[in-house]
Amino acid sequence: MSDWAQHGEFTLHWQGDVLMANYSGTWNEEAARQLHKKATLLWQMRDGRPWGLLSDGRQWEGGTPEALELWWGFFEDGVRHGLRAATDILPTSFHGLMVRALKERAEQLALYRRSDSIEDGLRWLSAQGFNSD
Repeated sequence: MSDWAQHGEFTLHWQGDVLMANYSGTWNEEAARQLHKKATLLWQMRDGRPWGLLSDGRQWEGGTPEALELWWGFFEDGVRHGLRAATDILPTSFHGLMVRALKERAEQLALYRRSDSIEDGLRWLSAQGFNSD
């Protein structure tokens, strides 16, 4: 456990079978640790039922390499707890390059797609069988 203050913010909530994650700011490791901790509590509510993830990163400014690696731990653990499909929205193509290695790893574990908007992402997740009502 680190003694660092959290840099970067997030919100999480269920919208039907979809975990809605909103990321903002520039992330350090503590932000990724707190994301994982809070998400774990939400996953437990699902009792192992499959779910989808929509990550809205339009306000996300980036993260340290360590924060990105810890975010990967969150994703892997999510797959172990029912995550079957994920989509994200990023503010620029530069952000896409920043997380390209994570995207490639994610595609090996779950259905994955980059989306243009919340509506686009929810439509795609719905087509994968995840209700967002």
